[in-house]
Amino acid sequence: METTKNLNLMELSIYSNYSFSQSFVDIINEKAENYDKSNTYQSNLKNFLEDLRYGGCMSGIIGEFIYNTDIKAFYIDHLDDLEEFKNELEDMLGEEIKNRDLPHYTFIVWLSFEEFANDLYNTIFEN
Repeated sequence: METTKNLNLMELSIYSNYSFSQSFVDIINEKAENYDKSNTYQSNLKNFLEDLRYGGCMSGIIGEFIYNTDIKAFYIDHLDDLEEFKNELEDMLGEEIKNRDLPHYTFIVWLSFEEFANDLYNTIFEN
């Protein structure tokens, strides 16, 4: 199996300057390495990111962000950068991103993770 050393996700992400970026990369790498032992890392990465795009964090695909206590702790650890990320994303889109009945910290962490992963997918597989 390919190793993560063949693909440096931090270098590929336009969001690598945020405090949470390395944590997101670590989660994505771990998922891609273990997604299907019979596939290559890059194939697993693509499949994992496509599944994430389809179901989002809400699907439970990211075990680190299932339980409220874990999500809240992550949010508190990266509060300023996560909120800045959301604000910058809104500026890029030109509109407010609205929370639909989730606890604020869950909404922000899931939004940030999903956008981070989506950017990687677009950079790696659609360019």
